[in-house]
Amino acid sequence: MNRRLLFSLLLTGFVITAFYSCKRNYDFGYQDGFPDQGKDGASVTVDTSIKRIDVSRYAKARVFPGLVCSDEPRLMGYTVNMDLKYFPADKDQLRMSTIPQPQFSTGLYAAPGELVIIDVPAGAGSLGYQVGAWTYDASAVENAQRDPIIFTNNSLAPGRNYLRNPYGGPIYIIANTSYDAPVPITFSNVVKMPDFILGETNEAEWKAAIRSSCVPWLELRSNNLIFTVPREFCVSRNISDVDALMKQWDDAINYDYYQWIGLKAVTSGDETVDQAPLLPWRAVLDITLPPGAGGVSGYPFRAQYGYGWFDEWTDHDYINNAASWGTFHELGHNHQQGQYWSWSTLGETTNNLFIFKNAHRLGVYPAKHTFPTDDLLPKIKDALSFAAKTGDKNFDGSDALIADPFKRLTPFLQIFDKIPANWGYPGQEDGWGFMTALYKKSRRAPRISTNDLQKHDFVYETLCEYTRKDWRLFFEAWGINLSAISQARMAQYPLMTQKIWEYNPISRTGGDGHVDSRDQWAVTVSSKNNDGQAISAELALIDGDASTYWHTQYNQAPPHIATIDMGLTIPIKGVKLQQRQNQPRRHIKNVYIEYSLNGTSWTKINGPGSNGRFPLASIFPMQTITFDTQISCRFFRITVPSKDDIYYTGGDPDWNNACLAEIDVLKP
Repeated sequence: MNRRLLFSLLLTGFVITAFYSCKRNYDFGYQDGFPDQGKDGASVTVDTSIKRIDVSRYAKARVFPGLVCSDEPRLMGYTVNMDLKYFPADKDQLRMSTIPQPQFSTGLYAAPGELVIIDVPAGAGSLGYQVGAWTYDASAVENAQRDPIIFTNNSLAPGRNYLRNPYGGPIYIIANTSYDAPVPITFSNVVKMPDFILGETNEAEWKAAIRSSCVPWLELRSNNLIFTVPREFCVSRNISDVDALMKQWDDAINYDYYQWIGLKAVTSGDETVDQAPLLPWRAVLDITLPPGAGGVSGYPFRAQYGYGWFDEWTDHDYINNAASWGTFHELGHNHQQGQYWSWSTLGETTNNLFIFKNAHRLGVYPAKHTFPTDDLLPKIKDALSFAAKTGDKNFDGSDALIADPFKRLTPFLQIFDKIPANWGYPGQEDGWGFMTALYKKSRRAPRISTNDLQKHDFVYETLCEYTRKDWRLFFEAWGINLSAISQARMAQYPLMTQKIWEYNPISRTGGDGHVDSRDQWAVTVSSKNNDGQAISAELALIDGDASTYWHTQYNQAPPHIATIDMGLTIPIKGVKLQQRQNQPRRHIKNVYIEYSLNGTSWTKINGPGSNGRFPLASIFPMQTITFDTQISCRFFRITVPSKDDIYYTGGDPDWNNACLAEIDVLKP
């Protein structure tokens, strides 16, 4: 072989080796995600045989959710006109933990392992299906009583669709968009569930249907709530007057949830933010729940399989006496607004407020069976003891008197039950309307609350705005910290001094007293001479003892001024003054009266005397100066303008001394 040919072969081998080496260097070992790296494969064959039944999970399905008898009639070509119209609400709009989803009941059931055919009309897109009501993935549950995942869902295409579920279950249509007109969807090889639908189902016919059916599950449906329950439970319990029962549940969602939190059907305008979802909530009994759970919130909310929850849903005694605590508890979780005002220690508290609203509406407050009064009362008493404590307190801390979800209910129940209508201003609802204000404000909030202090402030400011009173003392009594900025904003309102934190919402007693604001008063005077008294002139004015008094400095000319900082912004109707006892020559004849919110900017109150002065008599009893209109202030001051405004019966033309024994305010 000549040298030139040898060189050419070597060069070619080098290039080929380099080519494959470079190619491999760009192969990082990742698969492209397609079978056989994207090679052509055999076409997929869809099993469309109704005769073939997948029995691979029959043993499991027999345990849960149950089998369907072979002689139960299978419906072929059965068309359901699906009403898929709904308001497309979302969590960002309603700002709740969970909202109802566009999952629509068909009233049909897929038998385990059997082929189901769904024919969707042309043009009906954005639809899906779900088979099975039990959507909890129990993979993490040790020794679970059912297989982890027993439901199936997928999209539906216009035309014919085939599906199987080896466990069977109710068939639902999922609508990802709203349809103005009903959509006719045809189902084949399905069985009919003996559902009860409020306003449509005849109870006698329904009772006959549940006894003749072999379908293991059915639904009790109202406009606002759907229960998925075992058919055999309905037979064995022989529930009655189901129409009235479901009407009660419909009303509970409408009045004790939606209307209470300010949701309604809105047609147009700015109030669309308050649009109710107009889709039903769902509750389902499941044989497997997370460890230790008796119920789990969400959509649907899941409850432990058994008669306990079933009776709560179907026994008239429960719903008529506000005894369905578990259901209201879990649905309450769905309605919580944890990003705005329900702070970290209230996770198992604010969800329980709804059962008290239900009891209040039904006139069985406190609830008859809900949370037995004998159990709740000691918790409320502990909470009241916590509120009565002095010194530093932390509502969110570990103090045994308050560190319990039911104890932390107390301040909310006090607000609801103790505030009367028109208390803050004409037209104001009673305390139960505060929940409405809280939710409506949350839906309009420009931003979320990022920490517990901001959530404290949110509740505090909403309550102040709702009642037009400053609730600072209430929050202090409960050890609920507030920011200085928030307190400054709410100082525009008169202080709420009623001791509502002492009210017992179970026995409905207490909470009628008021804080004595004089305990927080501070007095300053423009001049003073203690005149041999053991007490200072400032304290003498507010010690409640008429024998002590403020005496101005000798030989200091007026004006003489006494300024009172009440420490609180409160409403007042006037001022009370008492002259020095047994020394009329030092009595005050006329005063100016001014008030202020901040101690800097002052407003004069016009009196009936010269230049707006208020006259005083030279007498020893307390005298009351009543204002023409009520005012709110933290500071007020009285001024003796000149020596002519002092009663002096002597002959000294330069007499300037004045005295005053007591000063107080007239409250509304």
